[in-house]
Amino acid sequence: MQSQTKVVFNALWRKFLVFLSFFKKVKILNIKCYKVLLEVLLSMSTVQVRVRFAPSPTGFLHIGGVRTALFNWLYAKHENGKFLLRIEDTDLERSEENFTRDIFRSLEWLGLAWDEEIIFQSKRLKFYQEKAQSLVEHGFAYYCDCSESDVEQMRERAKASGKKPQYDRHCRDLNKSPDQGGHATVLRAKLPLQGSVEFRDLIRGHIKFENQDLDDFVLIRSNGAPTYNLSCVVDDVESKITHVIRGDDHINNTPKQIHLYEFFRYQVPKFAHLPMILGQDKKKLSKRHGAVSVNWYHSEGFLPEALLNFLVRLGWSHGDQEVFSTKEMVDFFSFDKVQKSSGVFNGEKLLWLNGDHLRRTSPQRLCKIIFDDFSDYFRAPAKLDCLQTVIAEKLVTLMQPKVKQVKEIAEQMVPLCTPDAVEVDATLLDWSENLKKVIQVAVKDLREQLALKIVSAKNFTRVAKEAVWGNTPSLLEAECDHGMVDQVFRQICENHGVKLSELAKPVRLCVTGRLVSAGLFDLVALLPWDVVEARLKKVEQL
Repeated sequence: MQSQTKVVFNALWRKFLVFLSFFKKVKILNIKCYKVLLEVLLSMSTVQVRVRFAPSPTGFLHIGGVRTALFNWLYAKHENGKFLLRIEDTDLERSEENFTRDIFRSLEWLGLAWDEEIIFQSKRLKFYQEKAQSLVEHGFAYYCDCSESDVEQMRERAKASGKKPQYDRHCRDLNKSPDQGGHATVLRAKLPLQGSVEFRDLIRGHIKFENQDLDDFVLIRSNGAPTYNLSCVVDDVESKITHVIRGDDHINNTPKQIHLYEFFRYQVPKFAHLPMILGQDKKKLSKRHGAVSVNWYHSEGFLPEALLNFLVRLGWSHGDQEVFSTKEMVDFFSFDKVQKSSGVFNGEKLLWLNGDHLRRTSPQRLCKIIFDDFSDYFRAPAKLDCLQTVIAEKLVTLMQPKVKQVKEIAEQMVPLCTPDAVEVDATLLDWSENLKKVIQVAVKDLREQLALKIVSAKNFTRVAKEAVWGNTPSLLEAECDHGMVDQVFRQICENHGVKLSELAKPVRLCVTGRLVSAGLFDLVALLPWDVVEARLKKVEQL
């Protein structure tokens, strides 16, 4: 019943629009009243929200592009609408297939899934040309054979006279044809010379442009390729886009596109222009600020949800909340909370957010990320398959509280997933020869004391999936936990007259391959005994 009501309402709504159009023609309603009524009706209609992200594959997808994609995706999901992907690859010389594939991979990794078939503008060139030709036929466009140098001179003359530097419409009323005896021709929009263009931006409010300040911009280049403004409008209409959400560097394109919507008699969508992202020095974001590709953040061990959380806060807020799940971003998103001022990129905050999200992530997922994305770290003799075990998950749990990137966990896991002892740099210990001898005797005693704890688990058998670690139990599986390992270490220190820090430092280095690691007593208890034993022997051999 609800769907039938919706169909009936839409049918009545369309008829009412026709009725209003008739009154407009006979001038019973003035244009302002008509527009107000039209906006009211549109707001009451059941039209589904449809937005799009339209990158150009002329480089790897970077932070600025992702933020635009994110705001589009969030609005679509918040409104139960559709998020579309369009590849604006009409620049055939600069567009590359590997950049297109990168866009797909990056959006998939971030979880910004698109809802319908992807549009490739390079496959629609003939269609754009046909649409542009229809504008010529209706008097809204004209051919121009002025050379680039001619146009540049026109701009310089306008600038010298204090006017806005633009084309002076030399060919506007000359009825040029496409072929001018070998001269390169372009197709230009024939914009009105009087009046203005006004629209309400969902972020910035009322915006107005005087038509006299707008250029008769190019629609079709001399090589037959469409310009951004033409292909953008045509595709937005074909895709039934209801909201155009993009960076504020496109504000100056909006009045030109509104004219095209009106020339084609298309419904003008709503616009929302997002603030820029600036570096810490308040200048335009560049590589030196962190505006690198999504690939880099992926390879450095940032979580996709943390990167999205960071980007959404560059221009949007929800009270004082800083950490958001993806679901919360969708639930809370609205344009009235998007700020007009530019957001400032802060790499330290991104690291902090990533650490927070990392601590909220399951160890199972982190092990899978390391297995999938950092497998090249695990060169022989390190065993990559160790990551697919419960032991690995417990090791990761120990590391989570103190790291900020998945890469840090991967680096710590490599030596732990290596059988037997690992090579270490003994110069890092910086100990005297006398202390070295005392410590080595103490470690031998430590190894023998801990080995006694394993006896109770001598009939231990590891389940098949965990067998990649070998078939020896851990101290923990022999019921010797963190506290008991701690006691053994302290007793050994007392017996041999050394400080706990003096004993722990070489043991940590040989057990983990590092001077800084997760809790040593936890690691000694958790790792299979043959791994621990081989590494304690390593201390004795330094």
